[in-house]
Amino acid sequence: MVDGRFGSTREPSRVDSTNIRGVDKGTTPAGARLVATTDKKPTGKGWRRRAPLALFAFVCTGALVAALTGAGKPLPGGGFAAGGHWIYNSVLQEVFHVDGGTANVDAHAPIPGDPGSQVVQGDTSGYVVGDSRITQFGRSSLSVERTITPPADEVPLGIQAAGGPYLVYRNAGKIVRLGDQPVTVSAGGAVGDPVVTADGTLWLHRPGVGLICKLPKHAGRISSCPVAVPKDHDAALTMVGDRPKFVDLTARTVHAVDDSALGAGVPLGVPVPPAARPAANDVGGRVAILDPVGYQLILADPQNPAAKPVTVTLPPGEYGGPVSTGSAVALVDLKTNTLLTYGSDGKRKDAKPIPQQQSGPPRLSRGEDNRVYVENGTGTHVLVVGKEGKVQDTAVTGKPATTPGPEPSRTPDASPSPPAVPEPAPVPASAPGAPASVRASAGDGLVTVTWGAAADNRSPITAYQVSWRASTGATGSTTVSGRSRQVRIGGLTNGIQYVVTVRATNRKGTGPGVSAAPVTPVAATAPVPSPAPTAGCLRAVLVEHGQWETGYGIEYIVTNRCSTTVASWKLELDLPDGTTVKKSWNSTYTRNGQHYTFRNVDYSGDIQPGESEDMGINIDGFGRPSNCRINGSPC
Repeated sequence: MVDGRFGSTREPSRVDSTNIRGVDKGTTPAGARLVATTDKKPTGKGWRRRAPLALFAFVCTGALVAALTGAGKPLPGGGFAAGGHWIYNSVLQEVFHVDGGTANVDAHAPIPGDPGSQVVQGDTSGYVVGDSRITQFGRSSLSVERTITPPADEVPLGIQAAGGPYLVYRNAGKIVRLGDQPVTVSAGGAVGDPVVTADGTLWLHRPGVGLICKLPKHAGRISSCPVAVPKDHDAALTMVGDRPKFVDLTARTVHAVDDSALGAGVPLGVPVPPAARPAANDVGGRVAILDPVGYQLILADPQNPAAKPVTVTLPPGEYGGPVSTGSAVALVDLKTNTLLTYGSDGKRKDAKPIPQQQSGPPRLSRGEDNRVYVENGTGTHVLVVGKEGKVQDTAVTGKPATTPGPEPSRTPDASPSPPAVPEPAPVPASAPGAPASVRASAGDGLVTVTWGAAADNRSPITAYQVSWRASTGATGSTTVSGRSRQVRIGGLTNGIQYVVTVRATNRKGTGPGVSAAPVTPVAATAPVPSPAPTAGCLRAVLVEHGQWETGYGIEYIVTNRCSTTVASWKLELDLPDGTTVKKSWNSTYTRNGQHYTFRNVDYSGDIQPGESEDMGINIDGFGRPSNCRINGSPC
C-alpha cells in the first residue's frame, strides 16, 4: 500500500559553484575520477533534457574504463555498488563523502539538515535524513534536488541496497524507498530490523503477528508474507551468504528462511538473553550475536551439524553494534568510546578510540562496499573498518583530498579574489536525539525495558520518558533519570500486547521516541520440582521458558557436581499421552512410545567440575515431564 502522507517540495540550491569541487567515486569505475563544477544550478526541464545524454556518455565512458581495468563489478540486476560513505557534519552543516579504500574525504558541500542526521545514497542522489525532513541532493552536482517529509516521527534504519536506498520506520511499519519517485510502503504493523538480498529483495519480520514478509526490488507494496514464525518469541533476521536466516533468541536456534517455510532449527550452542542483538550479516559464515547482559560476543555456526560456537568475553559496559563486513565484526564500547573489531575466529583485529565532541553515541553502518563506517555523534569524525577488520580514521572537515596533477595554465584576471568564507557559528543546543537499542521483554504482569544513551545535542539529558500502549487502547507512562538505562513496568495485564516507547528530555525539549517490538506479558508457570541431589555426579534442573498456543518450552541445566570431568550425558523423561517433543537443541533425542532419551551433541558433552551445559526442548501439548533421570540417576 502506498502511503499518501509522503510528499516533497523543491528547495533552491545552497552550493556555491565557485568553490565546490566534488569527486563522486560511487558512480565512477575504479581508477576514473569525476570532478563536478557548475556555473548554473542544474534544475528544471533543461537539466532533465540533458540528463539522458549525459548519463549515456558517462555510462559508455565507465564501461570502457571498466573493460580496460577490470573495475566496476556490477550488482545483480545491472546496478553498480555505491562506493564510500556520506556523512552529515552537524557542526559545519555540510555533507562529506569518504572514500572507503583510502579513508580520504573527496567531496563536500553545504546541504541543509537536522543535527545528528544520517546520510544514505542511491545511484545518483544522496539523502540527508533527519527528524523533520529528508533532503535529497545530487551526488555529482552537490546541489539540493528536493525536500521530503518523513512519514513517521521516529529515527529510521537506513539500508543501502539495489533498488533503494530504503528508510525503515520500524515502529510505524513504514518503508520508504527513495529514488526518482519516492514511495512509502506499509508493512501493516511494526517490524524488526530487515535484511536485504543481493537482488534487492527486502525481508521483514513482523513480530506481533509472527510473519516474515517480502518487499521485492521496485515493488510498491509487500508482495507476500510466506513464512510463519512464533509470534511471542524474541527473534531477529540476519543474512548468511545471500540467504536470510531467522535467529530465534527464545528457542536459541537459527533457521533458514525459504520462500514458503521456515527451515529446521540449528542450536546456537550457548544461552542468549532476549535482549541479544544479531548482526544483519554473517562473519565468515557465522552468525554474530551481541549478548549485552552477559557481556560477550557469540559467533555461532548456522550449519547443521553445527561447529562449537566461538565466545568472546567483553568488559562490562554498554555496547553499540554488532555490524559485520562479512569477514570481521565491529562493536563500540560506549563506556570507553572505543571501536573494537573481531574476526570469525573471535580474535581481536583492531581497536581505535572514537573522537567525540560532547555529543551522543556513535553511529555504525555498513556500506554497499561491505565496509563498516563509524561516525561520532556530530559527524565530525569517521572510522572506516576494512573488510578484514583493520581501522582507518578520518577527520570530516576541510577541503576534499585531490590527486596531484600538472599545474593548470593561468590567464591574467583583474577581478578581485573571492572573499574568504567565514567559519560557521557553533550549532546551538537542541532537543535530544533518539535513544539507542530500545528493547522490551515480558514477564508475569510486567515488562522490562532497556535502552542505550540518546545524543544529548549539546544539552545534558535530564530524564527519559517511558510510555506504553496496550492493544486494548490503554496507555501509561513513567519518567526516570537521565542516567537510567532500564525500567520495569508492573501492573500490566497478561495476554495483552504492549508497545513501549522511550524518549529523552533535556532543557531544550523532548526528542523523538523509539519503540521496542510489541511484547505480551504471560502468567508464570510453576516450575516442576527437581528431586534432591543423589550420589550421581550430574544434576539436571528444569527451567520453564513460557508457552504459546500449541505448547511450551523448557530447558534443563545439567551441572557436574563431582571433582572429575564428565565426558558425556544422557537425560531421560516421560511425557503423558497427547504431549510430544517437537524439537530440541544442544542435544539429539530418540523416542520409544512416550519415553524420550536425550544425548549430548559433540560440543556439549564434556562438563568440567562445577560447570554446566544446557539443553532445551519445545513441546507440543501441555502435559508435564516426569521420571527425569540423568546418566541413570534421578535428576
